[in-house]
Amino acid sequence: MSGSTPRRRNWTVSITGALLVAIITALIGFMKDEASTATDRYYLRNTAGNVLFDHGRHSEDADACAACHHTLFGAEVAIGCEECHDSFAAEEFEHGELSEFHGWDCATCHEQAEDDEQAASCRSCHPANQESESRLIDCEECHDEGYEADMMTHDEYLEIDDHSCLGCHVPGSIAEVYHQSCTPCHLEAAYERFTRADGSVNCGGCHLR
Repeated sequence: MSGSTPRRRNWTVSITGALLVAIITALIGFMKDEASTATDRYYLRNTAGNVLFDHGRHSEDADACAACHHTLFGAEVAIGCEECHDSFAAEEFEHGELSEFHGWDCATCHEQAEDDEQAASCRSCHPANQESESRLIDCEECHDEGYEADMMTHDEYLEIDDHSCLGCHVPGSIAEVYHQSCTPCHLEAAYERFTRADGSVNCGGCHLR
């Protein structure tokens, strides 16, 4: 009886070792599998034909994140010009002029929203169908009569506390904003892929059938 004890112990150690190796191998395989399936590509469902969108590729080519994610940046200026320039004041320029500078990025001047605010869907603001032809909300919907939009410059509106773009602007439909954002860049970057023989836009360049 005493002679079989070492053999039993060896057998138990061998089984335990084999189980540990199997568990570790399975864990490594699972981790590798998860890494290989991780992707920066999204399958966007669409009535005109679904779109396979490569976010990584687009983020490399875009001038700035705000080209698409305009809600990521607050209107308040978080970084003063003097932090990068000797004698420079934002008031000397219109906002449009600043945004046209080479290498411009909203994050250069504006504070970026927290990570948990970045994944907002475009559809949360942009409707499927645009009911209004006007792109501006009538001032008198919120203010007394006689209040006109041209009473202040656009930059002055941006400085108002609790400013919101949706306070004045009617968001375009989801199809409209996607086409306006995507098409011009596609035609510039890969004209052959995104146009037909007659020069018209090739919808199939983005929409899968």
